[in-house]
Amino acid sequence: MSPAPTVSTVSSMESRSYLMAWRLAGRKVVVVGGGSIGTAKIETLLGTGARLIVVDPTPSSRVVELAASGTVELRERRARPTDVVGASLLVAATGDSGTNRRLKRWATAGGLLKGTVVNAVDDKENCDVTVPAVIHRGPATVAITTGGATPAGARFLREQLTAAVDAAMPADLGLVLDHASHARTELKKSGRYRYDYPAWCQQFFEPAMAAVRAGDAGKLKSYRAHFVKTFGEHTITGEASGGEALRPGHVTLVGAGPGVADLITLRGLKALQCADVVVYDRLVDPAVLDLAPPAAERVPVGKSKGKGTTQEAINEILVSRATAGGHVVRLKGGDPFVFGRGGEEVTAVSNAGLTVEVVPGVSSALSAPALAGIPVTDRRAAGSFTVITGHHADQEAPHATHDRWRALGASTDTIVVLMAASTAADVAGHLLAGGRSFDEPVAFVHRAGTPDQETVRTTLTSVAFVGCPFPSPTVMVIGPVVDLATSDLSDDSWLESEPHHTNNEAVGVD
Repeated sequence: MSPAPTVSTVSSMESRSYLMAWRLAGRKVVVVGGGSIGTAKIETLLGTGARLIVVDPTPSSRVVELAASGTVELRERRARPTDVVGASLLVAATGDSGTNRRLKRWATAGGLLKGTVVNAVDDKENCDVTVPAVIHRGPATVAITTGGATPAGARFLREQLTAAVDAAMPADLGLVLDHASHARTELKKSGRYRYDYPAWCQQFFEPAMAAVRAGDAGKLKSYRAHFVKTFGEHTITGEASGGEALRPGHVTLVGAGPGVADLITLRGLKALQCADVVVYDRLVDPAVLDLAPPAAERVPVGKSKGKGTTQEAINEILVSRATAGGHVVRLKGGDPFVFGRGGEEVTAVSNAGLTVEVVPGVSSALSAPALAGIPVTDRRAAGSFTVITGHHADQEAPHATHDRWRALGASTDTIVVLMAASTAADVAGHLLAGGRSFDEPVAFVHRAGTPDQETVRTTLTSVAFVGCPFPSPTVMVIGPVVDLATSDLSDDSWLESEPHHTNNEAVGVD
């Protein structure tokens, strides 16, 4: 079988880091190294409420000043194993990997079971954790990390993003967040609190942010009081309890492409990146799902040969999630309108009075042959192509469908069959009975575009007897263009397997 083509994908060099905010107030934090590197780290720790201990025989003047004011405890000597005992965090800012390694051994021996965590500056191999570059605006913090791959890169990104953060986070943002915190406390005391993001967003944060941008922060108190008073009365229709109506959400149908993350369209990527809910099919690449915000709800609705979530249930999920105020992305393999039942979903959402957008995707009907080096049209062999589905081909009576299959075979040069992994033999039998050539070339492309892509070349007669050599997802290409493939296709040596039991009359054998 032919090797898969080289596919360039964007991926992290290792597993993604999990970011969290660590409350260090009252905890012992030891920084070994009081030079320029250590001093920069100490600056980021100021204000955390941690008990800071700095160990360095020749500290910077800034560290000396902080020690003189009582902000940090300074030990002007070399580090000792006893320094790290009882520490929650050890920052190794020595600039020397060997020294950092020794410090980590001390932390492990002296207190790992008690919770000592090591951050070795610019020395990922000796780190338990890496520390992101941050932008602070009041109580809000924006963190930027490269997972330790390039600390300088994280700092550069922070500097580049600071202007954008300032535009999005006005000077009085802290006041907005303070009022939100008080509102949350008041709602909890009254027993009415819940994480209702559409209500928080539309009924508090949007008007509050508009007020501070207009220089009218004095309105925040009244906004908070109104929000707390009416919380729980906000509905999409505005009918319940006389509350204010919330804007309903909307649905975007996004074609995810044939199977790899870097073949999704730019518009599809943008929609996915601002999704509140992602409703996705069985064959969607997990790497595509990773493009959605981590907080987005992920709802699997995969179907296979009629099993799984019904189309009616999928329609209900789309409508209910969007009615609740979220941006729902319906993520479908290939293109939503090519045997994807996207039209039915658009109708269901529109009938519910919700807005819906369709973002086309790269259909596997075109991309799978292309990725296998097969042109679906070529002036030398084919001036037309037709895309059909293999679903239910095994349920069609040969005599009743001969005219349809004969018309199909006579009207087009290339036939691309989607979802034919289990019915390829039936499709081939119907086409042969309809007049297609017995030795017509056929290619099967399995898992197109992925590192596991495989392609096999055979003939229509062979397929009628043996069927498809691969499970789903597989695309079947029929026609002379198969012989024009720009990449090597493996032969049909797989024919040694047991024959597929198809309708003998359809292929003209006894």
